[in-house]
Amino acid sequence: MSKVKMRAIQPKTLTQRLKFDLFKVFALAYQVLIGIYVAYVLIGNRIWKIADASRKKQRPHRTTGRLKVAVVSEFYYPHMGGLSGDVHYACVEFARKGYDVCLITSNVPEPNNITQSEHGFRIVRVGKSLPVWANGSLAKVSFHLRMGKLVREMIEREKFDVIHVHCPMTPVLPLLVQRYADCPVIGHLHAMLLSKPLLFKVFNKFTKSVMDDFDGLVSVSITAAKPFQEWYGTQFEVIPNGIPVDELVTPVPKVKKFDDGKVNIFWIGRLEPRNGLSLLIDAFRMVHREEPQSRLIIAGDGPLRPYFEDEVEPELKAHVHFLGAILKEKPSYFQTTTVNVVPTNRIASLGVALLEAMVSGAPTVASDLPAFRESYIPEENVLVAHPDRPDEFANQILRLIRDPALSQRLAANARKVMIERFSWTSIIDRVDRYTLPILRETAEKTAGQAEQRRVA
Repeated sequence: MSKVKMRAIQPKTLTQRLKFDLFKVFALAYQVLIGIYVAYVLIGNRIWKIADASRKKQRPHRTTGRLKVAVVSEFYYPHMGGLSGDVHYACVEFARKGYDVCLITSNVPEPNNITQSEHGFRIVRVGKSLPVWANGSLAKVSFHLRMGKLVREMIEREKFDVIHVHCPMTPVLPLLVQRYADCPVIGHLHAMLLSKPLLFKVFNKFTKSVMDDFDGLVSVSITAAKPFQEWYGTQFEVIPNGIPVDELVTPVPKVKKFDDGKVNIFWIGRLEPRNGLSLLIDAFRMVHREEPQSRLIIAGDGPLRPYFEDEVEPELKAHVHFLGAILKEKPSYFQTTTVNVVPTNRIASLGVALLEAMVSGAPTVASDLPAFRESYIPEENVLVAHPDRPDEFANQILRLIRDPALSQRLAANARKVMIERFSWTSIIDRVDRYTLPILRETAEKTAGQAEQRRVA
């Protein structure tokens, strides 16, 4: 598999470069400390016991009535990103089905530690959420010196019927939940790995045992599942991410500040190199020379934000707007947009930013990636560009600015596909059609084992 190319952050002045270099040194030291903590937690909880299937307590499992469903994720609001939205809307849809739903995540800064969602599900928080850099992205790790004990007690107390673990095989919360689970566990793969990580190679036997331990496996795309199938021989049910269709297609007022007749080029995501923002800034320079009445609107946040801002030269700053994180305002910005741009590099399994852009009602220019091609058809519902070529992105953006008929056709086709295939209601229906037979099989097996013990 080819090595990932990412346009490096390039601050303009010597002072800016020194600040960025100091940040990288601090980040490296912090990563080492996080690595020591992760090793302490995993070794202390004898994580290799995952390979022992007999660890799961055999208790009766329900397959009818009000199922008790857990959704596990290191990521949840206020952390912005596709996975936070994925687990949120999954819980919303499970609750609508009448299930007793619990989202398991970690504590975040106040006032965001809510324990009951207005959408009808509970939130159980274990440990403190700390940032960590992994796979080209800002990830999260749950921190507590007695993390394993807290997870084990929570599992014993709650007595779930099924647990959906998002981003399995990642420390520490997903692995600990799998370690102490006493019911069927469904792993949901989101990550895109272009090569086998060193730790996966060193601990190949263990990582295979983790994959084999799941009662079911779901991947958001064929492309994301393929490496794991090759490495471990595991099989996945491919069910993509969903999008909140109703929220994004319902007309709302535009953003007055940007509703002035200028061309609005919109990007949304976490401010990370893998999401292609540096490349888009390069592309926007070219676009702005050709179309001076254009602006770039950037929605999202992250520790690298000051360094991305430093990439914009003074004469261009008036035309590049960093909004910070947005959530409730997202539909208004999408409806104020002229062109959406999703320049993600190759570490993409199935971008939620892409799906939301395609349903927004404005046309989209996206990276030409195998995983993305599972959602779009180039020239039919999006325009595509090479993920390393800002000039290609600039040319495609200019095509849409100059050809309103093309823009309207692409936007209409994209919205139609998203509504038909990617609403959260239909996605969770597919998850249930995959999961419920697994629960019935587990219940029958448990009942059979109980009968054997009774007879003996």
